[in-house]
Amino acid sequence: MTECDLLLSGSYLLTMNDEDTCIRNGAIAVRDGKILCVGSRDELEKEYTAKESIYHENSVILPGLINAHTHETLTRGLHEDLPLMRWLNEVCYPVEANYTPDDISAASLMTQLELIRGGVTTFVDIFRYADRAIETARRSGMRAIFTPQFFDATSDKLESIDKTVDLIKKYNGIENGRIHVWFGPHAPYTVGEESYARAAELAGKLGVGVHTHLCETEDEMKIVKEQYHKSPVKMMQDAGVLDVPCILAHTIYLTDDDIALLAEKKETAGLVYNPVSNLKLADGIARIPDMLAAGCTVGMGTDSNLSNNGLDMFNEMRIGSYMQKTARKDPTVCPCRTMLKMATRGSAKVLKMDDRIGSLEKGKCADVIAVSFQEPHMWPIYYEKPSNIVEQLVYSARAADVVTTVVDGKVLMDNRKVRTIDIEEAFSRVQECAASLYRRSFPDKYKE
Repeated sequence: MTECDLLLSGSYLLTMNDEDTCIRNGAIAVRDGKILCVGSRDELEKEYTAKESIYHENSVILPGLINAHTHETLTRGLHEDLPLMRWLNEVCYPVEANYTPDDISAASLMTQLELIRGGVTTFVDIFRYADRAIETARRSGMRAIFTPQFFDATSDKLESIDKTVDLIKKYNGIENGRIHVWFGPHAPYTVGEESYARAAELAGKLGVGVHTHLCETEDEMKIVKEQYHKSPVKMMQDAGVLDVPCILAHTIYLTDDDIALLAEKKETAGLVYNPVSNLKLADGIARIPDMLAAGCTVGMGTDSNLSNNGLDMFNEMRIGSYMQKTARKDPTVCPCRTMLKMATRGSAKVLKMDDRIGSLEKGKCADVIAVSFQEPHMWPIYYEKPSNIVEQLVYSARAADVVTTVVDGKVLMDNRKVRTIDIEEAFSRVQECAASLYRRSFPDKYKE
């Protein structure tokens, strides 16, 4: 028998490969962080002897979900129900200016715990003190791209292009390629075209990419038009951003010409759908069916726990599908299989990692999850002829249904118990830092 590190099996397996191969009573064998074999549980148990075997009855094995746009923020649930520009100016920016490295350590513990418990194996972070968030990721075992968020107005004292270059040189590609650092200009209304151009040029030289917010609100469209006499997408094109790997979050207000250009640039430009955040902030509804029809590269993300309040990718798939059906008055658009592909292979392609993650195939990184169908809201289960597995995952599942999360072959969670981060320790740090951050940010509002 052949030795392997892990044998993970369930009642059903979704590979998400080109053929959409599904295996009843499927399993994967893992060694040295890579997938050795995908097949039936009976066959793999005969062929491999594993250091650790995990099997959950009535569970589905599938690729880990990929959150292509989020922020590791700390002050969830305060100052709600504001439009985006007021929310940014009155809440986000004052808080961001008062973050300390310790606050980000706490925020990243909270965020990464939630992501692991929700079946997310890879995420993209655009926020502050990336070195602290990276240290948490080294501990948590998650795969991530960190993109320190910079603004032209504060680049002299907060995050900046030059500081990001230093972080890239220190951290990009560490942990056997599990952690990467890209540039993170905030948005076209806070970062000028010259800064975008410099970030894109450096990204090309350093072999990394650019992650930014784009075409998120009507206010943004107006501001950029007045300042640059062009659209945000044209601004990105002129700055060279679309010619390097780039993650473009939200992309709600795209014209037909924008979509055609982004489809042409699909090998470099990836678009990220953030439906729940867009709903909550009343930003608008992205033209996802049009983007997909044109051939754009499209993935999914949650945005931050401030603009979403949760980091549940199952919720994003479900609500994201419902939004499009309602907007188009067509229940056939954005079907469940399309949503699941966007949250796995689509996001992997957005991150330029589709050769490594996003599907369960021999030789790829062993980033895999098990989702339990044991709870009543997941019943009945039709495994074959007919099958409702994908439908239940997208329209019924919740983050809490994830029972196992594996990254690079390492079990980060099993039976809902996270192995890499102590939840009680994390809670204490979050509570302490969140209270302190609020006091510093809003001293006139804080009451003992």
